[in-house]
Amino acid sequence: MTGAATLCSAGCASPGGGCLQRGEDAAARATRGAGRARQVDCRWPVLAGSMLLAVSGAAAQPAQFPIKPVRLMVPFAAGGPVDAVGRTLGSRLSEQWSQPVIVDNRGGAGGSIGMEAMARAPADGYTLGVGSLGSLALSPAINPKLPYDPLKDITPIASVAVTHYALAVHPGVPAKSVADLLRIAHAKKGVLNYGSSGVGSISHLIAELVQGVTGTDLVHIAYKGSAPAMTALLGGEIDIGFFPLPSVEGAAKTGRLRMLAVTGARRADGATQLPTLIEAGLRVHPVEGSYGLVGPAGLPREFVVRTNALVNAALKAAEFRQRLAQQGFEAVPVNTPEDYAKMIRADLEVFGTVVRKAGIKPES
Repeated sequence: MTGAATLCSAGCASPGGGCLQRGEDAAARATRGAGRARQVDCRWPVLAGSMLLAVSGAAAQPAQFPIKPVRLMVPFAAGGPVDAVGRTLGSRLSEQWSQPVIVDNRGGAGGSIGMEAMARAPADGYTLGVGSLGSLALSPAINPKLPYDPLKDITPIASVAVTHYALAVHPGVPAKSVADLLRIAHAKKGVLNYGSSGVGSISHLIAELVQGVTGTDLVHIAYKGSAPAMTALLGGEIDIGFFPLPSVEGAAKTGRLRMLAVTGARRADGATQLPTLIEAGLRVHPVEGSYGLVGPAGLPREFVVRTNALVNAALKAAEFRQRLAQQGFEAVPVNTPEDYAKMIRADLEVFGTVVRKAGIKPES
């Protein structure tokens, strides 16, 4: 991409676009890029008086945003799903802002290190983060002693993408529908088993959620990651599993496993033949691997609204949706900050109940 700001990793020095060249200061870069980078009107009304600033809880904002690079905190290592969504979104925002968006991978402690760093940053819009179902709902539900509170320390800006999860069974389980599987599970309580990618993982908690609403009793076998759990399902070591849809579609096409439903609120774009669990008759909270843009608490409302509009513009763009789809994600419909906040609260409440009923504790 030429003539526009580019996505930078921390410490990069790209010779073009919006990245600083080595040995070049910000003023020189601005001169170099003048007349070339398309400037998007992100001017905010000047806030009048210190009282409004005090109420917002944020520092004074410049008349134009951004006037320097924006840091996007990804609370996991490079190469994972949160990182992929962050880089795709960061690239888009960089184009819109005509400033670099620096992806800062702060992995560790299940995402809590990066989320804490983002939550404690100044609420000026120059440090944002990529939130996920794990960091905003599952981890807080399991460990109430996390160094951040997703409801108090974080500002939801916009939901961006989801990964659908599929209920899959080994071909040796004679179930061709969710109803079939429930009949077998009720007839063989404590006999059927399911695998997960670890205690407290999304695959574990979805299974506990489903058991809670159906009254079934499945034996849990926890693996160290999704890959060994998938291998166990393909080999018949486990009967059932909830896996990201892209990871099971290939095996389903060759008959090595059978997909019965997806766990989200709507059918997956790439697998419309699969019903949702709700369509299959379960009164269950819909679950998707969700990803969104968040910031520290106290971000100015003007910034939140304008940035939400930029994300929604991206969600309407075929090219952006296609880039997400190529990586196994599905872009969500346009949404408001309030929509995203409501979703986070609902997930946290539901999984908090699941964790308490199942007696799940944080692993030491």
